[in-house]
Amino acid sequence: MRHRRNLTQQEVAYRTGISTPHISSLERGQRQPSLEYAIRLAEALGVPIGYFCDGAEVTNLPDETAYGGTSDLPSYLKSFFMREDAQPYLIMAHRVSRLEEEDYKIICTLIEVLVQRHRLKELSE
Repeated sequence: MRHRRNLTQQEVAYRTGISTPHISSLERGQRQPSLEYAIRLAEALGVPIGYFCDGAEVTNLPDETAYGGTSDLPSYLKSFFMREDAQPYLIMAHRVSRLEEEDYKIICTLIEVLVQRHRLKELSE
Protein backbone atom coordinates (compact mmCIF):
# COMPACT_ATOMS: atom_id res chain seq x y z
CA MET A 1 0.00 0.00 0.00
CA ARG A 2 2.90 2.32 0.74
CA HIS A 3 4.19 1.74 -2.77
CA ARG A 4 0.75 2.34 -4.28
CA ARG A 5 0.71 5.68 -2.47
CA ASN A 6 4.23 6.47 -3.72
CA LEU A 7 5.48 7.00 -0.18
CA THR A 8 8.89 6.22 1.25
CA GLN A 9 9.27 4.49 4.59
CA GLN A 10 10.61 7.78 5.93
CA GLU A 11 7.45 9.61 4.83
CA VAL A 12 5.25 7.01 6.53
CA ALA A 13 7.43 7.23 9.63
CA TYR A 14 7.02 11.01 9.68
CA ARG A 15 3.24 10.78 9.24
CA THR A 16 2.78 8.09 11.89
CA GLY A 17 5.50 8.71 14.45
CA ILE A 18 6.61 5.09 13.99
CA SER A 19 10.32 4.54 13.43
CA THR A 20 11.55 3.65 9.95
CA PRO A 21 13.17 0.38 11.15
CA HIS A 22 9.87 -0.61 12.78
CA ILE A 23 7.96 0.10 9.55
CA SER A 24 10.53 -1.93 7.64
CA SER A 25 10.09 -4.90 9.99
CA LEU A 26 6.29 -4.65 9.63
CA GLU A 27 6.59 -4.70 5.84
CA ARG A 28 8.87 -7.73 5.96
CA GLY A 29 6.40 -9.56 8.20
CA GLN A 30 8.85 -9.77 11.10
CA ARG A 31 6.50 -7.86 13.39
CA GLN A 32 2.76 -7.30 13.74
CA PRO A 33 1.46 -3.79 14.41
CA SER A 34 -0.26 -2.99 17.68
CA LEU A 35 -3.78 -1.62 17.37
CA GLU A 36 -2.45 1.90 17.93
CA TYR A 37 0.14 1.50 15.16
CA ALA A 38 -2.42 -0.08 12.80
CA ILE A 39 -4.68 2.94 13.30
CA ARG A 40 -1.82 5.35 12.65
CA LEU A 41 -0.78 3.43 9.53
CA ALA A 42 -4.34 3.22 8.21
CA GLU A 43 -4.78 6.95 8.64
CA ALA A 44 -1.43 7.74 6.99
CA LEU A 45 -2.13 5.41 4.04
CA GLY A 46 -5.79 6.36 3.65
CA VAL A 47 -7.18 2.86 4.10
CA PRO A 48 -9.76 1.46 6.52
CA ILE A 49 -8.36 -0.21 9.63
CA GLY A 50 -9.86 -3.48 8.38
CA TYR A 51 -7.23 -3.53 5.66
CA PHE A 52 -4.81 -4.76 8.33
CA CYS A 53 -7.31 -7.16 9.94
CA ASP A 54 -7.99 -9.51 7.07
CA GLY A 55 -5.64 -8.46 4.30
CA ALA A 56 -8.53 -7.42 2.08
CA GLU A 57 -7.41 -5.75 -1.10
CA VAL A 58 -8.41 -2.11 -1.29
CA THR A 59 -9.48 -1.47 -4.86
CA ASN A 60 -11.06 1.94 -4.54
CA LEU A 61 -8.54 4.16 -2.83
CA PRO A 62 -9.87 7.49 -1.67
CA ASP A 63 -8.12 10.63 -2.76
CA GLU A 64 -5.72 11.52 0.05
CA THR A 65 -7.10 15.06 0.27
CA ALA A 66 -10.63 13.67 0.67
CA TYR A 67 -9.63 11.17 3.35
CA GLY A 68 -10.09 12.63 6.78
CA GLY A 69 -8.77 9.68 8.79
CA THR A 70 -9.63 9.83 12.47
CA SER A 71 -8.87 13.56 12.70
CA ASP A 72 -12.50 14.40 11.83
CA LEU A 73 -13.92 12.14 14.54
CA PRO A 74 -15.23 13.35 17.89
CA SER A 75 -12.68 12.98 20.69
CA TYR A 76 -14.62 10.18 22.43
CA LEU A 77 -14.37 8.07 19.25
CA LYS A 78 -10.68 8.83 18.83
CA SER A 79 -9.99 7.68 22.38
CA PHE A 80 -12.08 4.53 21.79
CA PHE A 81 -10.06 3.62 18.68
CA MET A 82 -6.82 4.02 20.60
CA ARG A 83 -7.83 1.50 23.29
CA GLU A 84 -6.45 -2.01 22.84
CA ASP A 85 -9.75 -3.57 23.95
CA ALA A 86 -11.54 -1.83 21.04
CA GLN A 87 -9.91 -4.15 18.51
CA PRO A 88 -12.62 -6.87 18.54
CA TYR A 89 -15.30 -4.22 17.96
CA LEU A 90 -13.37 -2.66 15.10
CA ILE A 91 -12.84 -6.05 13.46
CA MET A 92 -16.54 -6.89 13.82
CA ALA A 93 -17.58 -3.50 12.43
CA HIS A 94 -15.33 -4.11 9.45
CA ARG A 95 -16.88 -7.54 8.88
CA VAL A 96 -20.42 -6.17 9.13
CA SER A 97 -19.59 -3.38 6.68
CA ARG A 98 -18.64 -6.00 4.08
CA LEU A 99 -21.98 -7.85 4.22
CA GLU A 100 -24.47 -7.69 1.39
CA GLU A 101 -26.66 -4.61 1.72
CA GLU A 102 -29.79 -6.49 2.83
CA ASP A 103 -27.88 -8.37 5.56
CA TYR A 104 -26.11 -5.16 6.58
CA LYS A 105 -29.48 -3.40 7.03
CA ILE A 106 -30.81 -6.29 9.13
CA ILE A 107 -27.78 -6.13 11.44
CA CYS A 108 -28.06 -2.33 11.75
CA THR A 109 -31.79 -2.62 12.58
CA LEU A 110 -31.04 -5.25 15.20
CA ILE A 111 -28.41 -3.02 16.78
CA GLU A 112 -30.84 -0.08 16.87
CA VAL A 113 -33.49 -2.26 18.56
CA LEU A 114 -30.95 -3.39 21.17
CA VAL A 115 -29.83 0.21 21.81
CA GLN A 116 -33.45 1.34 22.27
CA ARG A 117 -34.10 -1.61 24.59
CA HIS A 118 -31.03 -0.67 26.65
CA ARG A 119 -32.15 2.99 26.87
CA LEU A 120 -35.63 1.99 28.01
CA LYS A 121 -34.12 -0.30 30.63
CA GLU A 122 -31.92 2.56 31.90
CA LEU A 123 -34.93 4.90 32.11
CA SER A 124 -36.96 2.40 34.09
CA GLU A 125 -34.22 1.93 36.70
